[in-house]
Amino acid sequence: MKKLLLILFIPAILFAAIPFTLDNLTNLRVFCMNKTDFIDKSQVSKIKTMAEEKLKSAGIVMNKIDASTVMIKLESLKLEKIYVVNVTLAVGEEIITKRKDSPQTLAFTYFMNDMIDTDEPYEDTIESINFLLDGFVEAYINDKE
Repeated sequence: MKKLLLILFIPAILFAAIPFTLDNLTNLRVFCMNKTDFIDKSQVSKIKTMAEEKLKSAGIVMNKIDASTVMIKLESLKLEKIYVVNVTLAVGEEIITKRKDSPQTLAFTYFMNDMIDTDEPYEDTIESINFLLDGFVEAYINDKE
């Protein structure tokens, strides 16, 4: 019975899609929130520039009026000799809800995160950011097709 369940779940895992759509998302701005003690302001600026370049290369227009926000949130906790780092990539957009009086609010219309433990926190955080950005770009390109 266990083998049958395993055989049934493997295709579901392999072909699982993210529950977000990036249709008609063409204009973004990057916001980086740093809650770590190993990344300084100049490195945050480099991370933001790196993200903007990767998004531009996918055909996304950057920093125009009424742009949605791509947030890169960096959090860390130092445990003895290693860091535990949580990297989040999210898109925040103003939306109109279907509630009474249709109030406007901010919603995350895309959200992915990566948690790592590392003894090289800066290098591995950059790798994690690139991993999340690559996933975002791939989803964006797939939704455009």
